[in-house]
Amino acid sequence: MSAYNNSVTIVGNLGRDPEIREIPEIGHVASFPIAVYRSGKGDTKKTDWFYVECWHDLARGSFEYLKKGDRAIVYGSIKFESYEKDGVKINSTKLIAREVGKDVSIPRQKEVEPF
Repeated sequence: MSAYNNSVTIVGNLGRDPEIREIPEIGHVASFPIAVYRSGKGDTKKTDWFYVECWHDLARGSFEYLKKGDRAIVYGSIKFESYEKDGVKINSTKLIAREVGKDVSIPRQKEVEPF
C-alpha cells in the first residue's frame, strides 16, 4: 500500500521554532508542534496540536525559514507509534511532512494597499 493513501493537510501556527538534529547514516530531521484551530471562541475555543517531523532537505528548509508563531501549511502522512517510558505505554501520533510552506494570506482585518 502506498504512503500516499494516508494523506492529510493542516494549516496552523508553529508552537515553537523547529528543532533539527542529524541521525547518523539516515540524515537530518526537524520537528515542531503546530496548533490548528478547530472551533469555538473565547473560553470555548478548541485547538488541536500536531507534532510534525520533516526529513532531509525539508528538515533543513523548515529549520531555516520557519519560526515560532508562523502560520504554515503542512501536507504529509499520519504515523502512529507506541513506546514504553518508565513502565508506562505511551501512544503518539506524528505528521510526517512531505511538503511544508508558509501561509502568506493576509488577515482580513488589516488594510492592504492595492497593487
